Amino acid sequence: MSNSIPNQPNAFNGSNIEISSPYYLGSSDNPSTILVSKLFDGTGFAAWKRSMTLALSAKNKLCFVDGSLNPPEANSDLIHSWNRVSSMVISWILNSLNKEIAESVLFLQTAKEIWSELRERYSQSNGALVYQVQKQLYSINQGSEDFSSYYTKIKKIWDELKMIQEVPACTCESAAALNKFMEEQRLIQLLMGLNDSYKAIRGQILMMNQLPNIATVHSLLIHEERQREISSNPNIVTEAMAMQVNHSSKRNLSCSHYKKTGHVRSTCYMLNGFPADFKFTKSKKVDSMANNTIDATSEQ
Repeated sequence: MSNSIPNQPNAFNGSNIEISSPYYLGSSDNPSTILVSKLFDGTGFAAWKRSMTLALSAKNKLCFVDGSLNPPEANSDLIHSWNRVSSMVISWILNSLNKEIAESVLFLQTAKEIWSELRERYSQSNGALVYQVQKQLYSINQGSEDFSSYYTKIKKIWDELKMIQEVPACTCESAAALNKFMEEQRLIQLLMGLNDSYKAIRGQILMMNQLPNIATVHSLLIHEERQREISSNPNIVTEAMAMQVNHSSKRNLSCSHYKKTGHVRSTCYMLNGFPADFKFTKSKKVDSMANNTIDATSEQ
């Protein structure tokens, strides 16, 4: 970076260093800390670099590796703090490398030197990596997956490509137009990979005078997917409606003899007898009462 962070003589008073200062170390900071979930083994440098950058930024220590905080003068009151934090950052970087790579940069003096060495050594094949990711992007398709799974896969490739290409932020007047162009390119890639069952809605999207953003299209396709799930299970709706109609119909029936709802006199089991295949779920007392009723009915 072209701008450097000036050394801050007012950032501490004796041993009391402000928490906002890059020289501050918390009680949980120690040399054995590993900042990333996967040690760098020589492959996937862009992803490892991104993880390390986030971790160091969260700890307010990225300035020790990107050169934005220069070492203080040898006679400065800050030199001890700078050396202490620099050693800590070096330890964090070494802990995030596998044994062979860590040993190859062990004797470099500063975190910045180690960072630069790793970048020069493993960023040289960046063109091949961009080619590989671009190839994945243009060959990806939904296949038999649901839309959510497909979107997650293509979104991951977009993020990886953005990270390894390291496109600089643009603040010129054309920034909005450039961002819109890149958004439309991703939208086309997303639509190209959809399977043919989305042909109709894909055509509707492409026919719009102004293409919607990816978030809007994502919402539309998720809604379409859910509607299909409902339509593909009509039996669920039909059975539920039948049960509701059957339940409502029975509530309108009434037995004129026992004054009970749910049946009429002509179908009353207590008067006309229980069917031969009727399964009693009540107590034996009810079973006996039912048999007595049948006998009484047969004697009439």
